[in-house]
Amino acid sequence: MDKNFVVYRSSAGSGKTTTLVKEYLKLSLKNPENFRHILAITFTNKAANEMKSRILKNLTEIVAGHFADDRLQELVSETGLPEEKLITQAQRLLYNITHHYDEFSVSTIDSFVHQIVRTFSTDLKLPQGFEVLIDQDDIVPYIVEDIYDKLGRDKAFTSILLAYVLSQVDDEKSYDLNKNLTDFTVNQLGEADSNAGNLEKLSPAEFLEKIKKLRKSIENLKASIRKLAKQSLEAVNEAGLSPYDFKGGKRSSVGTYLLKIESWPGKTAD
Repeated sequence: MDKNFVVYRSSAGSGKTTTLVKEYLKLSLKNPENFRHILAITFTNKAANEMKSRILKNLTEIVAGHFADDRLQELVSETGLPEEKLITQAQRLLYNITHHYDEFSVSTIDSFVHQIVRTFSTDLKLPQGFEVLIDQDDIVPYIVEDIYDKLGRDKAFTSILLAYVLSQVDDEKSYDLNKNLTDFTVNQLGEADSNAGNLEKLSPAEFLEKIKKLRKSIENLKASIRKLAKQSLEAVNEAGLSPYDFKGGKRSSVGTYLLKIESWPGKTAD
């Protein structure tokens, strides 16, 4: 058995599908009866359909004699089959695929995993009629509902959400928890470089402790900034100037920002 593991690295638009189609043909043309044992997996339905179409198109062109000679000779060289034998094999492979299309295994990763899960649904203790949700809009409400179910049951988790709502109120932001949770969930599902994996390592109690430390650190920083703002305003006053004497006046001057910072709630650093 050939145990070689070959990796092709390429960027978008560099011909990955063409390469994969050629590899599929090389494997299947050697023994057209074994096409049902070859599995090709890609990411999207569009890519899977494109790959199927190209495989069938290439086989049709080989059988009809319309396949580019350089590409035909490349297949001859890489399969080790004489040209006449390769064309005969292509004819048999095309016949097998078209007459047993359900065994033409070119699918998406999602479909492949779903097939495995459904096969072992009993072992996984899943109901026979279980449904897989792929659309993000269908998934998000279930995630938010699961979050609500934990409220009151997990003290630390409840404290985290309560602290979040109160912080939104303090910052004069929206405290519509349902909307905020929905937006956060959608954002996490769409983030390719999400930190959700790191957060999963923390228990609610550990997460709450980190929030407390982070809030304390933020308050200390804000206190230091308030102190600097106060000192700056005192320097302005000692110079016989008003905070509004800077460019921008009362609307957007440096002095206006210093007054705003000085009025932040909390204590000023010593």
